[in-house]
Amino acid sequence: MLQTHLEMGRNVSLDDAPKIRILIVEKHAAVRRALSDRLSVTPHFEIIASVEEPAAALSYLDAKNGQEGCPKAPIVVLFGLQNGTDEQLFKTIDLVEQMVYLSAAVIVLAPFADEVERLLLHQAGVKCYLLKYIDSARLIREIEAAATRGPKPISAMS
Repeated sequence: MLQTHLEMGRNVSLDDAPKIRILIVEKHAAVRRALSDRLSVTPHFEIIASVEEPAAALSYLDAKNGQEGCPKAPIVVLFGLQNGTDEQLFKTIDLVEQMVYLSAAVIVLAPFADEVERLLLHQAGVKCYLLKYIDSARLIREIEAAATRGPKPISAMS
């Protein structure tokens, strides 16, 4: 979009571009704070909220869904996984499907790679499955990509 404006000879700055709105879902307060701090320095990102429980994120997304002209509806949800039982994984898949249904682009941050989990989450609509120790520059690129296009191929993972 920015490239189109540049090609047309328009003078465009990042301040003119709409901000990518982000909702962070993570159990650990220190991780939520670190993600928020890392991403808030990016001028075209706006951290909408940082919540501990996925249900709180659903409530937040549902409250904003369908409100015409609602400027605070999140575009990207960073969802921190807590690897656990199969039952917890299936609850997570259900939550991700609900978030996607509510028009969120979901990026999962996992503590370690699990191929079955990754595949199931991609099938549920996750845009990207990343490891939690991702560097800031790559995380920023992945958020930008998730906000602007469809899901990555299943084979892409870090």
